[in-house]
Amino acid sequence: MQGRSYINASFLSRTSREIEERQGYINGAFPGSPVKVLNRFHLSAENIRSPLGLAVSDIELGALTKKDPGEQSISNFSTYYAGINIPALETHFVIGDYQMESAEGLIFWRASAFGKGSDVIAPARKNGGGVHPYFSSDENSYFRGIGASIGTENMKIQIIYSHKAINATIDTLGYISAIDNSGLFRTESEQRRHNSSYETLIGFRGSTYLLEGLKIGGTYYHTQFADPLLLKGKNGEFASELCMRGMDVSFTNRDLDVFSECAFDRANAIAVIAGITYEPISELAFEILARDYPSTFQSIHGNAFGESSGQVQNENGLYLGIKAKPLKWLCLSSYYDQFEHPQPTYLLPAPTQGNDLLALAEIKLSEQYETAFQYKRKDVPSVRNENDQYGRTIKQICPRIQQNYRLTSEFNSSQFLRLSSRIEWVTVQYSASQTADLKNAEQGMLMSQAIKCRIQPITIQARLAFFETDSYDSAIYEFEDDVPGAYSDPALFGCGIRWYFILRYQIFSKMYIAAKYAQTIKEGAKTIGTGNDEISGDSQSIMSIQVEIRF
Repeated sequence: MQGRSYINASFLSRTSREIEERQGYINGAFPGSPVKVLNRFHLSAENIRSPLGLAVSDIELGALTKKDPGEQSISNFSTYYAGINIPALETHFVIGDYQMESAEGLIFWRASAFGKGSDVIAPARKNGGGVHPYFSSDENSYFRGIGASIGTENMKIQIIYSHKAINATIDTLGYISAIDNSGLFRTESEQRRHNSSYETLIGFRGSTYLLEGLKIGGTYYHTQFADPLLLKGKNGEFASELCMRGMDVSFTNRDLDVFSECAFDRANAIAVIAGITYEPISELAFEILARDYPSTFQSIHGNAFGESSGQVQNENGLYLGIKAKPLKWLCLSSYYDQFEHPQPTYLLPAPTQGNDLLALAEIKLSEQYETAFQYKRKDVPSVRNENDQYGRTIKQICPRIQQNYRLTSEFNSSQFLRLSSRIEWVTVQYSASQTADLKNAEQGMLMSQAIKCRIQPITIQARLAFFETDSYDSAIYEFEDDVPGAYSDPALFGCGIRWYFILRYQIFSKMYIAAKYAQTIKEGAKTIGTGNDEISGDSQSIMSIQVEIRF
């Protein structure tokens, strides 16, 4: 007997605006309004019982438009898709915009991915899920065309075709010298990069379980650009066509997960990533992961685990993670990552190496109160301007050591009230090239208090943060709540305060409205920002309003 049909739809609209006016609007460089607008519509029909349901069981539709501040069109960026499930063929189609994830991300992965952080085990293992509808406001990490997944979980084939405009800088010879991932197209020069070239891609992935827990897969794609693309790490070489091929294997059972992927580019440069996660008991987990990405490796759609987020190139390293819960009320986590860039990078004119360490202790003192202490140390090279014996300014590579000490606490007095506190201290030190003396030291401090109160149908959130750092180099990042579906992570530096207030009001069960007001005030600042983004005065404020209707 066929079950009941389910049809769900939602519409979301979000508008935000900075209160202060930037120079780009005053001097006419930004022709559009300072308002940011996002509209999103989603419809899903499951277990269809019409004549169409004899062939199609589920249908999903989605569309999103976005306008950034300074842009003229309300749909300067738009994305849309239709998802169709055909049970008789064991096939799922996505027509329109979609993203592709394969294995550990050497060949295919979305632009955003979890990296190193307080969760020391999960982010290193990706295990890509293949073709998915694209429904994000990010303007870069998607394909446009058709993607199909055929088969079951034990054996699956995925085929993709994409023909998509790309935002690029085209030089006087007609070559793509750079891909623009900013998503901002306000000024005349920015608008010239908008949809300035095209990419056409055909790809394939197959995977199967040979034995229980043993999975093997293969991935391939060939892509062609309308204009030749400058290849990174290739000393000025351009190419109109690129191809990638790779294999991956993993074995998973109750307490062990072994995984590996290798990939070859058009010139047969090979990149490899491999790791082991071992969890002998639920209170203890280990992870070790090694990676080797050659400086000449070309993977324009990959985003594998590493220090250089978003780049599968010019890096090798070894990552170790451990998480233990020796007591019911105590959880200890730590990772250590040693990495190397064998060839010069865009910012560093010589081969470099560094390391990254995190230690975290989470303590649950009672059912209502939790606290945590986190220490993070990062030692990476940096370029500094030094004076030689003749008084000339030269660029010198020297170690940069940053240490962050963070203490947080959270008090849940009930399901209606939550209090969160944070204190963080950061130090930054540079070591001269031929001496052990530390110089140019900086430091910074942040203290914040947040409250969340929920009394149906109203939810109220607020946070007040005081910060003081020597410069942007010792800035402290503060991840903060926003209207549902959005987030912000401002870098706080200088001396000042930041506060925000969020109100969410639920109207029946099908509609809600949310608003956020946030302001940063910097003591003694004459301006904030530079160039067209400069704001006169010592404060920067933004107001956001969002409405969502479900029906």
